[in-house]
Amino acid sequence: MKLGMNIYTVFTFLLIFFSGLMFMFSFLSVLYNKSVFLEWEIFYYNSSSLVMSFIFDWMSLMFLGVVAFISGCIMKYSYYYMEGEVNFLRFVMILLVFVGSMMFLIVSPNLVSLLLGWDGLGLSSYILVVFYQNESSANAGMLTILSNRIGDVMILMSVGLLSGLGGWNYFMFDMINSSLVVLMILLAGMTKSAQMPFSAWLPAAMAAPTPVSSLVHSSTLVTAGVYLLIRFHPVMSEAMILWEGLMIISVCTMFFAGLAANFETDIKKVVALSTLSQLGLMMMILSAGLVSLSFFHLVTHAMFKSSLFMCVGFMMHNLGGNQDGRSMSGFKKMSPLMTSYFLVVNMALMGFPFLAGFYSKDLILESVFMLDESGMIFMCLVLGTGFTFSYSLRIMFMVSGGVSMNVSSVSISDMEKDVSMSVLGLAGASVILGFFCSWVCFSDSGLVLLTSAEKYSIMVVGFLFGSVIYMFLNKNFLFKSKFMSFNMMSKLFYLPEISSDLASKPFVFWGGLLDKLLDKGWSEFYGGKGGEIFMNKWSNQLQLGQSSIMISGYLMSVVCLLIMFLVIF
Repeated sequence: MKLGMNIYTVFTFLLIFFSGLMFMFSFLSVLYNKSVFLEWEIFYYNSSSLVMSFIFDWMSLMFLGVVAFISGCIMKYSYYYMEGEVNFLRFVMILLVFVGSMMFLIVSPNLVSLLLGWDGLGLSSYILVVFYQNESSANAGMLTILSNRIGDVMILMSVGLLSGLGGWNYFMFDMINSSLVVLMILLAGMTKSAQMPFSAWLPAAMAAPTPVSSLVHSSTLVTAGVYLLIRFHPVMSEAMILWEGLMIISVCTMFFAGLAANFETDIKKVVALSTLSQLGLMMMILSAGLVSLSFFHLVTHAMFKSSLFMCVGFMMHNLGGNQDGRSMSGFKKMSPLMTSYFLVVNMALMGFPFLAGFYSKDLILESVFMLDESGMIFMCLVLGTGFTFSYSLRIMFMVSGGVSMNVSSVSISDMEKDVSMSVLGLAGASVILGFFCSWVCFSDSGLVLLTSAEKYSIMVVGFLFGSVIYMFLNKNFLFKSKFMSFNMMSKLFYLPEISSDLASKPFVFWGGLLDKLLDKGWSEFYGGKGGEIFMNKWSNQLQLGQSSIMISGYLMSVVCLLIMFLVIF
């Protein structure tokens, strides 16, 4: 175990040191308005050059710093969470490959080199999801990799279609005029960031260890799609119809994910659905053309969501793997420090004033209210953000209210140094990062004027919805009378079943029919068993024929010999 501690400590130090360098270079890039572009030409053929490109501007450097800082804290946290794991070295190596793939994707402005990081993310995420080798992990891993494979194919087809432009550096394009290429890149971003109808794999990826979930749902796998579209937006902004379609899909994703989180009792799935809701918010802002604002929320969300997963993982770990939020009541008496962290990062998720989530969410809502969009978009945005407020209050009450009957209060200690240090770093970033990044991302922001009704509508809707849901659940009205509707809402209106069964059942049906009619029918009748019967029949005939010919030959020989004997004598 000493070797494991040394490995975790070394990689934690290296990642956090690298994170500090990246943040410093990001601020310098903004201060001096400079970017660095590196290009290595591998070969040149038929007017197309295959190059390995890297771009280091304020956006990529800041995101590198965020990914490295979160990865370093999670590496420290993993030493506690994965204690006693036999294959800890394998876990660390796969986690580093996962982080390295994300970093490679961040700095790649070239579609070919970006594809390496994109595929590396998909492959390493599959290995991490199936790290605990059981049936549920295998099913979740298969759903994850097959859903992400759609995006991989779209990127690969985009590479082929863009080869006619003589290169794949999207920074060099004036504008991508092909709607097909824009559609493929949008689909790639939607599959990676789990937008509808590709949302089923995100809750399923909870089968991975909690440190992996913390990394996947904060700054790596699910944010890769949003980051890809942020980078591509300047050269795809003219395809307005496709961006409007993405806005509708992302608003629906945010709305349904927030609604499902209010009816879910598995606390880990609640946090996963909150990630899905926030991804829908990022995509919606991006499709409205507010690129810097989408990236700003991406960075702030990464910090508080990773620390939120760490707190939930600590609770589950000390409750024997129990994920039911209803059994976590009274945790404040067992672990006051961790409960405090949990409440702080939850308030950041809600957008509590002057925490990280407040700066991005407040600016998002103000900016969208100033846009000339339809009333339905506004209503879904207000409801989706209100759902965030209500499910955050719900899980805060689950954890901090009541008295727990499961675990003795002396069995959990706040003296776990690895957990306290890692969560403290991310919780601190959840408090201060929004303020600092707002100056970096929006040094020249404009004035936004809103009415009081627009300002307070989100909080009122969320509070009312949360109160109504709590009263229903408390008196068991909805649970007893309409269990099917309750279950349907908590499962994203059966989207996981629809997306898996709808895609697989036609193939299973036609496969069974073809197996019955061909493999066990005509092809078996005319080939295989039928061929064997045919050959046996004809071989028997030949054997009978051979026997009769031999007898005839013997008789003819005897007759000929008899005639010769009579002639001679």
